[in-house]
Amino acid sequence: MNEDYLRRLPLWEYVSDCYEGAERVKYGPNALSYLPMSSLERDELATRGVEFSRSRYAFRRDIASYENFFRPLVDDAVGLMQRNPGIARFGAVSDEESPREVRDLRDWGNRFNDGLAGLKARLNFAQILYGRYGMLLDVASDGNGFAPNFCVVEYPAQKILDGEVFENPTSRFGAIRWALLDESTWRFDSGTKERKRAPRLRLLALDSRGRYYSTLFEGEDAREKWRRFNIAEPSGERVVYPSFKGRTLDFVPFTVCNVETLGIENWSTPPYLDVARLAVENYVVDSWYKMGLYLHATPTLAVCNAARESNDVRLGGVIWPRSSGPNPVSVQILETNGAGLAELRQAKTELKETLKRTSARELIERAGANSSSDALKIRTTFCAVSIASIDKTGARAIEEQLCFASRWAGATVEETCARISYRPDVSYVGAEFEMSEVVDLLKTNGETGTLSDRNIYGLLEKAAPGALSSYEDNEEQK
Repeated sequence: MNEDYLRRLPLWEYVSDCYEGAERVKYGPNALSYLPMSSLERDELATRGVEFSRSRYAFRRDIASYENFFRPLVDDAVGLMQRNPGIARFGAVSDEESPREVRDLRDWGNRFNDGLAGLKARLNFAQILYGRYGMLLDVASDGNGFAPNFCVVEYPAQKILDGEVFENPTSRFGAIRWALLDESTWRFDSGTKERKRAPRLRLLALDSRGRYYSTLFEGEDAREKWRRFNIAEPSGERVVYPSFKGRTLDFVPFTVCNVETLGIENWSTPPYLDVARLAVENYVVDSWYKMGLYLHATPTLAVCNAARESNDVRLGGVIWPRSSGPNPVSVQILETNGAGLAELRQAKTELKETLKRTSARELIERAGANSSSDALKIRTTFCAVSIASIDKTGARAIEEQLCFASRWAGATVEETCARISYRPDVSYVGAEFEMSEVVDLLKTNGETGTLSDRNIYGLLEKAAPGALSSYEDNEEQK
C-alpha cells in the first residue's frame, strides 16, 4: 500500500469524525484517541473491576461538551465557493461545436444527475474536508448497449489507494500510467438476510501498446490477485477496453484533485486540520473543567472523632455529633480555592481565541460594505490566497474531465483546447463598495485611463448587482 496513503488515512478519519460531531467524537470507534484516559482512570478499569459505564472516565466523557466549530467552517468555505455558478464553455464561437454527449455533462453526467453544479459542490467539499477527490470519465449506455453517454464516476480520498504517472508523458491529457481504486461494498445476502462486505478493487491502466483498459479484482483474495496481475500485459475475462462509438483511448481518463494541485502522486494534508484539532483540544479541556466543577464546586463537611448515628444527612440540615472516644469532636468545611478551575477556564478561552484567527466565518462576517480597510484587506487576502485558490484548482479538475470527454468524442488536442474551458466565478472576493469608493475609482481611471469602459462597467455591476442595465443599453442612454 502507498505510504502517503497510509499516512493520510488517519487524518481523513480524524477530520471526518470532527465534522460529523459529538456522536462520532465521543462515542465512535476512535473515541479513546480523542479523549485519552488518565492513569487513575486506566487503573480503575484494570485492577478494580469497575464496569466501563460506571467508571470515572465514562462519567467525564459524558459530561464533556464537544463544540463543533469545525463543521461551520467547512460549510462556510464550501458555501462561499457555490455562491456563483461555474462558467462552462464548449466551443470557441458556439457551444454547438462540441457533440451533444459532451455538452450533456453540464446538466447530467453523474449518478446524481445534477450536472457540473452538483459535481463542483461535492468536489469542493472533499477538497476542504479531506484535501483530495477523484473523478473517472466513463461511458454509460441503455440496457441494450445503445445510446452511449459520458458520465463522471466520483471517488472519495479513501478509495484512491495507489497510482503511478509517466515521468515524461506523451499525451497532452492524462499522465497516469495506472491507478488502483477501492470499490468494495456491502451486499445483502438473501439467504442469511445479512449484509456482508464484498471486497472489490478496480485497476485503470495502459497496456504495453498504450491502450487504456479497466479490470476488476473481487473476493477475499482481491489484493492477492492485484499483486499477481501483469499491468503491461493484461489478461483475463474481466479486462475491458472501454470505448465510445468505437473509439478507445490512449490515456487514463482519471483526474485526482488535491487542495491546490492535480495529480495522483501529489498529496495534500486536509487544509483545515488545525481547526479540527482545536475543536478536539477544547473538548478535552472541557471534560476536565466539568469534572473539576463536579468534584470541587460543592464544599465537603468533615466530621472527626464522632459516631455516625444516621445515614439520613441532607444539605442544609443540622448534624449533632456524639463523641466516640476521649478526643473532642471536630467539624469543619473542606473547600478548594478554585485556582485550577480558573486555569482550565482560561485554557478554554485561549483555544477559542486561537480559533478566531483561523476561522473563515469570523473573517467573512466581520468584513462588509462599511468595514475598515484593514478588515477588507484581511478578507480579500484570505479568500484570494486560500478559498479562491482551492476553487480554481477544483475547476481545473472539472475542465480536465470535460477535455477527456471532448477527446473521446473524436476532437483533436488542438480542437479540445480551443473549445473546452471551465472557470469558477470568484467575484465573491471583495465585491462590495461604498459610493465614495465608486466615485474615486471613476475619477482616478478618468485621469489614468488604466481600465476600459467595459471593465469599469463590469466593476459597477458587481458593486450594485441588478441595478444597472446592459453595457450597450447604458451607452445608448448616454
